[in-house]
Amino acid sequence: MSKEATTAILRRHRLPPALSLILLLELVALGATIPVIAYYVRQLGGSALHVTFCFFLTAAPKVVMQPIWGGLSDRIGRKPVMIFSLAGSLISYVIWAMTPSLTWLLVSRAVFGLFGAQLTIGTSIVADRLEPDLRARGMGILGATAGIGFIIGPVLGGVVAGSTSHAAIGWMNAGLEMAAIVFALAALPETSPRQPGSSILQSGTARLWRVAVAHPSVRLLLLVVLVGTTGLSVIQGTLVVLAEDRWGYDVMQMGKLLSLFFLVGALIQGGGLRPLVPRFGEANLARAGYSMIAAALFLLMPETPVQVLWLSLVLVAVGTALTTPTMTALLSKATHEKDQGKVQGLNQGVTGLGRSLSGATMGGLYDRFGAATPFGISALLVVAALLLLTGVRHEDEASPFRT
Repeated sequence: MSKEATTAILRRHRLPPALSLILLLELVALGATIPVIAYYVRQLGGSALHVTFCFFLTAAPKVVMQPIWGGLSDRIGRKPVMIFSLAGSLISYVIWAMTPSLTWLLVSRAVFGLFGAQLTIGTSIVADRLEPDLRARGMGILGATAGIGFIIGPVLGGVVAGSTSHAAIGWMNAGLEMAAIVFALAALPETSPRQPGSSILQSGTARLWRVAVAHPSVRLLLLVVLVGTTGLSVIQGTLVVLAEDRWGYDVMQMGKLLSLFFLVGALIQGGGLRPLVPRFGEANLARAGYSMIAAALFLLMPETPVQVLWLSLVLVAVGTALTTPTMTALLSKATHEKDQGKVQGLNQGVTGLGRSLSGATMGGLYDRFGAATPFGISALLVVAALLLLTGVRHEDEASPFRT
């Protein structure tokens, strides 16, 4: 990063320190659930389909709710929406902790999906504070913060679940969410320009989607995100089941494996991405990332030694670290300043749709056909996203997306 870029971030137009701390707590909590869900579901009598259905319930509400949360934050401010979202997540973890059955565990995941707008608000704050040419780096910093949370979370979740119970994760995470609420109330500044005239509540979710789809660059970018996320999301639930069935991994081993995955991603987004963006551009880096993810998913299809699992996870980690912030930055650059919250909500909504499609199908395919089918289909979807991304060019910023 140049001296001027560093100065711009560290001085007046910097990312609020409280934002990083809030997202760190939020993502430690989320990361703690990832290695535990599959084991908790199976303890409660569920199958691989129920494992991925948990991720479906977490992701599906985002399709509708993320644009609403993003648009609401454009109107009333980022801070109140952030606090409300954190409170919803806290409730979901209390339900997790007290669940008497598989059904209530699924309810807890659905509640989390309804209120999980923290990343949408966080990316909107980045867009509020940083100029367009600094946003990919800003998104990378945000991604690195998330990565640190995910490094700590899986190990912590594995240790707590392994030494106490799966339900105890809920109480631990509820405490983390409460701490995040306190920090948001005390230290998170308001950054939104607050444009009531362009509120999502006035324009409507359906209209926003129609306008976005009519905009050529936004339509293409959202399609790439949808297809790529649907393919990548096989990692979120099916991989844990595969690691348990094929290599006998327990919850503590899975926590360590996932922490390595997120450590690699954090290193890339926190430092390695910065010099790459000005040299190669966001679109080229996203193409490289999708190529790595596709290769990794193909490697997981056949019966392989455990070393292939570790290699594949490193490739996916690097690929995800390249694609996530660059795709977010490309969408931000194609959007008018006053509509950043709504479009980042659309981005999260499309991501949620991709995860929903994967969660609704891949677990069932695994139960019926084994690992080759879900991982093979997912790899082909990522290849499709890569091919779609070849159509992304430098857009005319004189005509950004507007609602």
